[in-house]
Amino acid sequence: MGKKVKIYIDDREIETQEGKTVLQAALENGIDIPYFCYHPRLPIAGACRMCVVYWEDINRLVISCNLPVKEGMKIRTHRTSELVRKQQKYLLQALMTRHPLDCPICDKAGECDLQNLGAIYGPQKQIVPVSALEKERHQHDWESDFLEYYSNRCVVCYRCTRACDEVVGARALYVDERGFHSNITPAERPMDTSSCEMCGICVAVCPVGAILSKPFKFWTRSWLLEREKTLCTFCPVGCDVIVEFGTGDWRAKRKVYRTKPTEELNVCAKAFFGYDALNHRRLLKTHVGEREETPGNVVNLLSTLLTEHGGKTAIILSAHLPAEIIDSAVRLAKGANSYITAPQSGELFSLLDELGSYELPKPQELASADALVFVGDDISSVASVLTYWAKRNVYKIGRTERDQKLKPKDITPEELESLSGNVYVLFTPHMMPQEDLIGTLKRLRDEKGFKLVPVVKDPNALYLYEALKGIYSDVGEVIELALSGQIENLIVFGEDILEFYEPSLFEELSQKLEHLIVASPFSDGLSEFAHIKIPMSLMGENEGTYVTFFGKKRGKRFLPWAFDDIGFWAYVCEGVPEGGQVKRVKGKNPKRRFFPHLYRNSWVSERSRNLSVLYEKNTAPLRA
Repeated sequence: MGKKVKIYIDDREIETQEGKTVLQAALENGIDIPYFCYHPRLPIAGACRMCVVYWEDINRLVISCNLPVKEGMKIRTHRTSELVRKQQKYLLQALMTRHPLDCPICDKAGECDLQNLGAIYGPQKQIVPVSALEKERHQHDWESDFLEYYSNRCVVCYRCTRACDEVVGARALYVDERGFHSNITPAERPMDTSSCEMCGICVAVCPVGAILSKPFKFWTRSWLLEREKTLCTFCPVGCDVIVEFGTGDWRAKRKVYRTKPTEELNVCAKAFFGYDALNHRRLLKTHVGEREETPGNVVNLLSTLLTEHGGKTAIILSAHLPAEIIDSAVRLAKGANSYITAPQSGELFSLLDELGSYELPKPQELASADALVFVGDDISSVASVLTYWAKRNVYKIGRTERDQKLKPKDITPEELESLSGNVYVLFTPHMMPQEDLIGTLKRLRDEKGFKLVPVVKDPNALYLYEALKGIYSDVGEVIELALSGQIENLIVFGEDILEFYEPSLFEELSQKLEHLIVASPFSDGLSEFAHIKIPMSLMGENEGTYVTFFGKKRGKRFLPWAFDDIGFWAYVCEGVPEGGQVKRVKGKNPKRRFFPHLYRNSWVSERSRNLSVLYEKNTAPLRA
């Protein structure tokens, strides 16, 4: 920590950390200074000049975003300096003169920095007589079904290009031309199949309506929506996102309209464009057969079934479940002397059993590593936000398609010996390039202190492993017992299992089993074969706990249609005696038939129409 310094802003004494800028010190102490190009996660650009202040010590105007604090410096903002007010008004006048002022049809209306600052600081009328036709700037077509650029609205703050370069590393945008003719241009077209990762950060950081999300365009207004911050559960990173929901307009029922990142800018395509999965054919009520049944009656039915027939029951869990439901399922399996398993038993669980111990660093820790080694699948596809912190000394064993943005050096397992210091090895359990590689990694962990990090593709897979360690059965054997009639009741959570088995298997099981119980967020898919259907919550619908790269985090329940599945399974536990011991069966496991992609990493993102379109576009050459 640096030393503290005292500065004076508008005659107010402020103590702040040495190394910060005047703008940061002001904002942290509730002093408002307007800006366009500054963002706390982005490097300083000094492009917009809107954050201008008066520095009394040198008797001149300076931009505050690039001015380091100094002991005793005296600063005046627009609140106490007429010179600053005139300068900011002049800058806004220049922007408004060439801006189309099309707020009534712009999706950014209500949350636009130019609109808001113009109302607070700037001119309220057109001062220079320039017609709408004379405002036209050359329009660049981004050739995208998801991102749209309006050149006339752009204030050339460079937030989007800096975010793409410095945060995501995709380098999908650049600035074409100069001055008024500047345009934000894709480095490659079509945009949807370029190096762009469709994270939507360019949309989120744009202070005006220059870059828009087409799926959100014209659907509603920002002031009509409710918004809450919660934990994203599309992957294991554990980013905070803002979910916006409401009724929207006369065309739509209540639904989720969009998700946005917080100021940390930790978001990827799965959350930014995958939000529409939360609206897809939701199962919101408990059913027995095709008849809707009260949750209380279904609780009683399940409690009776587990108490009287627990020995012939198996539970297949999902890594998309919060810790509280996983704990309830383990409690039920023990009390009913049932089998318990998960589809990850054959790859993740067995690999971690062999590994013994592993690390789960916070993403920020990766930035200070001496070396990062990515093993297996593309980390950019599996857990995209981790790559936002991987900025140097990256090595790769395995696939390098989208990870190519990190410019990794290919390395062999034998060459790992040459690395030293603070080394993180991030490996994907669902795809390991060599079967015996885990032995090498274990030795390097024990001898050289390498930190081994499993990058799982599902949000709570590591908690699921810890909860089932030592008691789980192999899922392939459980399915065989069900097919042979030795298991009569099967409780399946989610659809992780369909990444290993065809849906037709469950059509067969539906005929053979006494009870096929499915807990799912969706009324289609596996639910269609179920004898008993129970809703399963998604992001924004439960307050459960997840083990993530950002630590152990809790979700938040705020979506008005949410079913309390945590409470439901806790009630089922109350009707089943405690104690007992799970049955175990070990043996074979199925081969994975589904591998994650940036735009389709699970059965949840498969329900997103937005991500499905991107997936089809980007995998079309492989299918041709």
